[in-house]
Formats: sequence, C-alpha cells, structure tokens
Amino acid sequence: MPIKKTSNGRYKIDISIGTDPITGKRRRLTRTASTKKEAEDVYYQLTQKYNRGQALSIRNLSFDIVADLYLEECKLHSKPNYYQNQKYLIQKHMRECFKNSNLKKVTANDIREYQQRLINSGLSNKSINNIMITLKRVFDKALEEHVISVNPCNAVKNLGLNKKQMKFWTPDQFKEFISLIDEEDEFLFKTYYTTAYFTGMRCGELLALTWKEIDSFRREINVYKSLAYINSEIVITEPKTKNSIRRISINTKLFDLLKKWKEKQKSLFKMLKLKHNDDVHIFQYRDQPPTKDIFSRRIRTICKRGSLEPIRQHDLRHSHVALLIHQGEDYTTIKERLGHASIKTTIDVYGHLFPNKQKETADRLDDFF
Repeated sequence: MPIKKTSNGRYKIDISIGTDPITGKRRRLTRTASTKKEAEDVYYQLTQKYNRGQALSIRNLSFDIVADLYLEECKLHSKPNYYQNQKYLIQKHMRECFKNSNLKKVTANDIREYQQRLINSGLSNKSINNIMITLKRVFDKALEEHVISVNPCNAVKNLGLNKKQMKFWTPDQFKEFISLIDEEDEFLFKTYYTTAYFTGMRCGELLALTWKEIDSFRREINVYKSLAYINSEIVITEPKTKNSIRRISINTKLFDLLKKWKEKQKSLFKMLKLKHNDDVHIFQYRDQPPTKDIFSRRIRTICKRGSLEPIRQHDLRHSHVALLIHQGEDYTTIKERLGHASIKTTIDVYGHLFPNKQKETADRLDDFF
C-alpha cells in the first residue's frame, strides 16, 4: 500500500514515479501526514501531478549542467553566431551567480533580485532584457528536464525601453557622404556604401555576396546567405529569416558601379596574385572577405572630412527605407526589399516615418459637402 501508519502515529505516503531515464533506477516520492484523510489527499494530489507530467524529478541537476544542455541544443539547432551569443551571456552574467543555486528552490523573487543586481551594475535595459531572455530559456530547459515544475522567470517582466530616434541619411546627406570618399583609393568603400544605401541589405548579406549572385540580365541581386566571423573563422549561414531569402532589383547606376568595381577588383587580385572568378566575394580586396568592422569604422573616418554626422552601418538600411518612403513606395514593396517576415514588422519598425494621411483624408471629406 502507498500509505502506511508509522510508529509515531503519523502516516507515510510512498509513491513510485517510474524509472530514471538516465540511470534506469526506480524513482520514488515520500511524504508524511498527520491523519489518514490528509495522507489520502496528498497521495491523490501527487498522483495527479505525476500523471500530468508535473512531478519534480529527483535528479538535482546543477545550473551549469542545465546551461550546458541548453547550449548543446543551441549549437545543434541555431545559427553559429546565435550560439556564440548565448554562450557569452551565460558565461559572462550567469554561471558565477547561479553556480551554487538549488534550481528547485529558485523563486520569482530571487529572479527579480538578480535582475536588480544587473540594473545596479549599470547595464542598459536592452542588455538586461537580453540576459533575462537567455536565463528564461535555461530555466525552460530545466523545466523540460523535469528539474523544476514552474519557470520562475515567467513572472518577471522585461524592463521598459526608451525608443531611440531612428537615424538615417536623406538623399542629399548620402550624396555629401559619397562626395567625401576618395574615388581612386576608396572605390571599394564607395561601392559598398552605395550598394547598402540603394538595396537596404544587411551587413552580413552584403559581405556574403559573390559575383554569381548578380543577375546581369534581370539586374537583380540574389540574397540567400549571410557572412559572419566567429572566433576569427568565416561562417556562412542563411539570412536572418526565411523571408530574407529574396531577389532585389537594382538601379542602372548601381549596376554600372558594381561592374566598374569588378574590373578594379580583377586588377587588384592580379597584382596580389590571387585567382579571380565569380565565386569571389564582391567586397573582397585581399585573400579573405573583410569584416563588418572595417566598413563601420570607415564611415566615421569619412564623415570627419566634412560636417556630416556619422551614422551606424545598419542605419544605411534605415536610410534605404526612408528613401523608398520619400518616393511614395508602399509597405508591401518595402517589406519585399527588406526581407521582412510580414508587413506588420515593416509597420512596427518604420511606420512612424510614413507621412500622416489623416489630414489628407479629412480634406477629401469636404467634397461631400
């Protein structure tokens, strides 16, 4: 019987909860109660919990072990740069803090105190939210491994973010920027920034481009991969989302600029005794493709030659959207060029840049009077 009366008059509940999937040993739960009725209630509650898969495992996995299980899953199913990001956040912000923790006893209040420590450390709200999201995923893994029955992170809210004003260059500002570039010595940079401005492509997508991705007949760029450096090694992956795989039509002047750079690149490769073919990366100028940092730093260097305020490299993507909006393009066209998953994403990110149509609509109502 699962309920037995002990010598001190109390009742002991002893329940089998199957076998441990790792050791093969039988797992049991024991509880005590003052009365037989109370013992029967405890037995019923525990049985119901176990039958619904909510009973705790008797495996006391440490935070480090659970975090490593999570990272193994990341490495298997996620892109390399995402795995590296998660590994860094866990190593930098979590392992030391949680190394002696009993995951079964961690409460939502404990997680809030941890969040407060991050706030006190001076990190930005965005960085703290990213850390908390990763922590939640580690605890989700503990939940999946039946180490805990409830994820304490679920009850802790993200910190509010002050939305920064989006920076972008107008066409006149971009022309000013390009005019500051040395045509002879910096033609690569002129080509790169012009391509970024007139396509809205992400940095990794630009760096991954080879000449075979340029469709000369249709004047399109075929975007289906992204390049990143991880631990000094080149890693080619699919773009950010499935919708990021797309074809982008390019204007004639950009197409001609790319052709001109290709000829210059051929001459450069010949001088460096490197083989040149359509598998060469478009923005490559030595034996390996450049890193994104080279193009980020050069923006600031070029802007110092004039009075133009520098923007981030990613802001060239925003500038492309502002350019399209200025030309009167609709959300659908912008969504397709940027490779967004849905129009909602486009509206959420760039909706404030669109002109307010309400006054125009109200004025048209006068026609009915």
